[in-house]
Amino acid sequence: MKPSDQHHEIAQLENEIQALAKEQALCAVQVKELMAAEAASGENHAAEIHRLKQRKMMLGTQMQHLRARIGALKLGLI
Repeated sequence: MKPSDQHHEIAQLENEIQALAKEQALCAVQVKELMAAEAASGENHAAEIHRLKQRKMMLGTQMQHLRARIGALKLGLI
C-alpha cells in the first residue's frame, strides 16, 4: 500500500471512529433521559435502556477494532 493510500485510509477510519463516538454519546444521553423519566413517572423503560446500553457497548467494540486497524496500518502490518 502506498503511503498516500495509507494516510487516506487512516483518515477515513478516524472519521468513522468520530462518528461512532458521537453515536455512543447519544446513546448515553438517551439512557440518562429514560432513567430520569422512569424515576419521575414510574414508567418502565428497561427494554429500551438495555437496548441502548448494548448498542453503546457494540459501538465501543467497533471503535476498538478500528483503532487496532489504524495501529496495524501505521506499523505496516496491513
